[in-house]
Amino acid sequence: MTDGSIDNGAAPDLTVRFLGEVYRPIRELVFGRDAELALDDNSYLHRQAGRFRLRDGTWWLENVGGRLRLTMVGAEGSVIDLQPGSSSPLLGSSGEVSLTAGPTRYEIEYQLERTQVRWQDTTPFPATGADTITFGPLLTPREVDFVVVMAQGRLTGRLGPLPTHGEIAEIWGVSHKTVDNTLQRLRSKLRGQNATFVQSSETMVEYLVTQGLVTLADLEWARLDSPEGPRPAATRLP
Repeated sequence: MTDGSIDNGAAPDLTVRFLGEVYRPIRELVFGRDAELALDDNSYLHRQAGRFRLRDGTWWLENVGGRLRLTMVGAEGSVIDLQPGSSSPLLGSSGEVSLTAGPTRYEIEYQLERTQVRWQDTTPFPATGADTITFGPLLTPREVDFVVVMAQGRLTGRLGPLPTHGEIAEIWGVSHKTVDNTLQRLRSKLRGQNATFVQSSETMVEYLVTQGLVTLADLEWARLDSPEGPRPAATRLP
């Protein structure tokens, strides 16, 4: 456990909790497979996945891994997804940072003595600790087409009910049965890769997004709202 008084001027004190352990970093706290805050020996987890860091009197969360996405949820309900190489000030006076590595989800709690200014910095910085095992199968183009419709709210921050299989079928001009069969096979494929918790459409979408298997770039390529119709993933060049 790391403890000590913080000599950081006007910066609020930060407390981080994980599985009963309490950390009070002075300048930074790195978490990952092989870090000061060691989450697990899970080989799907980056050696260094993320970092709490004091910058100019403000505590930030930085994604220093090479693949995994970090999700930060403030106590008031604000949500920020951090791709590798991006960072954000901590939300609110308390919250949670989560990440999924392989079949395992990790949740880290944080608490500040007071709320900080909220703004997000997406300027990339060199990622570290990225020598990890890539988990999960790549999706087929058709699977990407269907999942990107389901995940568009999650990818854009506009959360709400997932579209029905019928709505997905209408968007892509296929039968309801084609959507049913494709998504059922995808769930079976994921469970066969140890993601046994993927039982519902909601958990499948959350898993695929946090693992980076479906991304905002996929959604932008699909052009789901284009009057010319959506653009299949199969037509996208590598």
